Amino acid sequence: MGKEDVGPIEEMGRILERFAGEAVAKEVMEGSKRIPTASDKEVAEWVKGAMERLDTLVDDETRIRVMENCGYACADMNRQPIDEAIERRRNYEGIDEFLEAEQRNPSRGTRLVREGNVLYQYYTPHTFREGLRCYCSLLRGLPADENISLTYCHCSRGFIKKLWEAVLERPVRVELLQSTVSGAPECKFAIYL
Repeated sequence: MGKEDVGPIEEMGRILERFAGEAVAKEVMEGSKRIPTASDKEVAEWVKGAMERLDTLVDDETRIRVMENCGYACADMNRQPIDEAIERRRNYEGIDEFLEAEQRNPSRGTRLVREGNVLYQYYTPHTFREGLRCYCSLLRGLPADENISLTYCHCSRGFIKKLWEAVLERPVRVELLQSTVSGAPECKFAIYL
């Protein structure tokens, strides 16, 4: 780990400054300069500490906005899953057909369950690779017996929001319900269609 994590961490710092101010960003980002030479575990521990500092320093709305915007930035940096979903969507005339097909044959490490106008997206990282608790490279070294603040997972919520808005070609509301790195057996998001 290390160098590939610099971009997302630097982006987090910029987003923190924009939404929480320079003083908060400086405090939350404390120690981030060591990331290029850090091990997976050290990076995960730094992220866990950064989320603890963020939780202490700002209100719920601000920390959610910060992490959601980190997810938007991640979606821009990692377009492949979004582009692949858009391409799959083109194979179906209607959204209902597409969603039925996605439920029958979800992307590896995910599953979808539709209940009326709510689509539940589950992340099951452990089915993608044994021992994996999160798809984010920044948390790959998080020890199995440690959890991180649910705040961090609003980044995934932002990513999922970008994905489904691109696929559906309209705004959607996404709710974070649970997360593996916060102690749940799988991540669960509600996408309101």
